[in-house]
Amino acid sequence: MLVNRITLVRKTLGLTQREFGEKMGVSRDVIGNIEYRRVPPKKLFLQHMCQQYKVNEHWLETGEGEMFDECPEEETKFDKFDRLYSIFKSLTPTYQDCALEQIKSLADLQDQTKD
Repeated sequence: MLVNRITLVRKTLGLTQREFGEKMGVSRDVIGNIEYRRVPPKKLFLQHMCQQYKVNEHWLETGEGEMFDECPEEETKFDKFDRLYSIFKSLTPTYQDCALEQIKSLADLQDQTKD
């Protein structure tokens, strides 16, 4: 079923409804309403989802073939930054500080292992 495949794409990408919707330019409520079958997804939404997340349109419509046109792990550095920023801004200030400390620690560790 189409709605199940939309949810499967989101979960395969490891995104919350909010994160998935943000990159699509819609709210979490829109994604939730589609996933809970309150409203059917519009054709324009499906086309945009396929473009944004490189989803195979044939698979989305029929369930046949590969889910993605390209491997989702092949994110650009900008895609990764967008995901990082989206997650970071959802954190409370205390957790943001903790995340920054962790990132700094990882950078320091990387610098130490380069030698």
